[in-house]
Order: sequence, then C-alpha cells, then structure tokens
Amino acid sequence: MTDVLNDDDLNEQFSPLMSPLVWDMGHIANFEEYWLLRELDGRTAHDAERDAMYNPFDNPRWTRSDLPLLGRAEATEYLGEVRHDVEGLLKRVDFVDGPHLARNGYVFEMVVQHEAQHQETILQALNLRPDLEAYALSAIRTLPKTRAVDDAARITIPGGSFVLGTNDMAAAYDNERPAHEVHVDTFAIDTYPVTNNRYMQFVQADGYDREEFWSAEGWGWRTGVDHDAPQSWDRSANGEWTHTMFGHIRKLNPAEPVMHISYFEAEAFAAYAQGRLPTEPEWAKAATWAPGADRPRRYPWGDSPPTRAHANIGLVAWGPVPVGSYPEGASAYGVEQMLGDVYEWTSSSFKPYPGYNTFPYPEYSEVFFEDENFRVLRGASWATSLSVTRNSFRNWDYRERRQIFSGVRLAWDVK
Repeated sequence: MTDVLNDDDLNEQFSPLMSPLVWDMGHIANFEEYWLLRELDGRTAHDAERDAMYNPFDNPRWTRSDLPLLGRAEATEYLGEVRHDVEGLLKRVDFVDGPHLARNGYVFEMVVQHEAQHQETILQALNLRPDLEAYALSAIRTLPKTRAVDDAARITIPGGSFVLGTNDMAAAYDNERPAHEVHVDTFAIDTYPVTNNRYMQFVQADGYDREEFWSAEGWGWRTGVDHDAPQSWDRSANGEWTHTMFGHIRKLNPAEPVMHISYFEAEAFAAYAQGRLPTEPEWAKAATWAPGADRPRRYPWGDSPPTRAHANIGLVAWGPVPVGSYPEGASAYGVEQMLGDVYEWTSSSFKPYPGYNTFPYPEYSEVFFEDENFRVLRGASWATSLSVTRNSFRNWDYRERRQIFSGVRLAWDVK
C-alpha cells in the first residue's frame, strides 16, 4: 500500500485527525512484537522507548508528527525482524491446550485484524490529501455488473426476539461477545444504503441550513463548520457535482451509496426523509437473522466466506459501487449491501453487551464505553479487509467524524 509513496508522503501529517503514515507502520510492528513475542512467547521488550512512542493513548493523533518516529526503512526492518521470529513461534505454539491467548489462534487473528484496520485508517488519511494521485484508480477499479433498482425501497422486518452478538473466540473482538437474546419491535429498513441521489435531495433542499432537521447537538456542530455537503463533494460552476478520492475527480454517481458523512449529517438526513437511524439491534436483525432461525448468520447471505459476488470489500472497487450490484449478498430478509461499500451509522451508543468480559486488553473496547459521544457503525466499507468483515463486527467513532468511509441506511417504525 505504501510502496508508491515517497518518504515525505509517509512522514507528512495530512490532518490532525490522522497519524503520519510512518507512525502506523511502526505501531503495527510494535503491536505484533508486544502480543506475539512478549505476551505469548515471554520475551523482553525490544526497545522500551518504542513502546512509549507507539502507545496510541499516550500519544493522541495530532501529536504524533512531533515524535522521533522510525523512518520507512527502520520501521520496515523492525517489522521484518518481528515476523521472522513469529514464523518460528508459529511452528511450536499449541493452539489447543496452550496459553489462553493462543487458543483457536486468537492472538494471531487479532494482530492480522489490527493491521487490516490500520490499513483502512491509512487510506482514510491519504484520502484527506486532495493533491495525491498515488493510485491509478482507473486501472485497478473493478466494478461489478449492476441492475436497476428502486433506491428508496424498504423491507419490513418482523418484531421478536433474536440472538445479538457472538461467542466466537477465534476471531471476534471482546465487544462482539457474548451472544445474548434481545427483542425488537417490527420495523422497516432501507433495502439499500442511502444513495447519492437521495442524499442530493437533502442538499438541494438546503438541508444543511434548515435547523428543523438537526438535533440540538447536531446543529451546534453544523454551525461551527462550513460543510454544506458530504466530505469530498464539490460543485462546478455549471452546477455539476463531482467527488474527489485520492486526488482523482470524477462525476458523482447518483446510484452509489453516499459516503463521508458524520452521524450528525446522517441524523439530519433521516429527519428530512421522515425516517430515523436504525438501532444497532435492528441493523443486526436485518443482517444476521432469518425466519425460523436458531442462531445468527456470520454474513448476511449465510456462513460461507465472502466472494466478489457477495460484497464490495477488500479494495476491489476502490470506492462504493451502485446499489443493486450484489443481489447474492442479500440477507434472509432481502436487505442488500449490508457488508461492503460504506459503514452505516446506527443510533446506538457504543456500550458493552450484557456479560461482557475484557479480553485481552481494555484499551481496545472498555476504555471507550463511557464516552457518550461515540456511536456504533455497522457493516464494512469497500476498504475493509476480509479478515475484519463479519456481521458481528462493531465499529464506532465520534459523531462529528466523517473522514471514515461512512454512510447511512434508514429505518422506520411500523405501527
């Protein structure tokens, strides 16, 4: 991912919201050293100063460009040394009766997913630099066949109890566990993520300047910024809307899911459309459950791993693709594109499930539970790795953030 970037690109901090890319590189190496070579294999620290430098809680993102970070060559060498030793560890670790961290390969899955999540973060950072043309998107952008659909179609999901979460101890993070029964009332949900076409109606109705659509906190955010459209949308002199990604400008496709909107924008659009954001349990029921089921599905379409016929994930399209492109990825209720394209905001705060236990460290989930400004995002984006993509995965962020690859799907009460 970083091969085509020069050292200046890697060391530059494009936004105070995001780290210099070289920090992510060193942090990935330090994380793997800590969990695989020290916590699992009992070794001493390679360099205590690196622990301090790559601790994300001691070094907020906006301060990381001032740290004496490892350069590209040093970070690459550090990671290579760690992985050389990990190869030897893999040959002798006991995945069945060994340390708790190693059972079912959990800690190895954890570091794989950790790197994948940082790869997505790196893409978010690169996308905030409008003059960067590091990737020839026209050459690598693979688009699926699509079909014409009603982008405002809805599906009614029957109320009742179902199982939310998972007991998976091989790949799932602690905040995804345990599986537990919840109840939702009957509701309707968008068949597809909200498209640029639908969101454009909100923009053209002066939705960003109409206080009646915004919550009090949302309006406070809106009046403190100069946004009047999603991040990266621009309008030319002749009124045509364009969308910029990684420095590439292309005409806005009305059939693609809207991307780069904050929770507050999603919430305001929902009010304009006379709907609401789904709760996390509602989103999960639409994605994971089936009539007569006794357990949740791992993916909306079932338990078989994703293919290119199921979802837009894993950098295949380098951006969202038109709704209606993945009928084979529909949930049992017929809801489409719940994994891939964009993460979807829910109305739910990021809280632990009943019976939650921290494992293996509180800094991944537990320390965020008390901040009421976080909201859960569900699904996956076009940039999400297959290793992270699953129905039970919970993403979360501040309500004002929109650099993430985030969109929205609306819900409605059914009387």
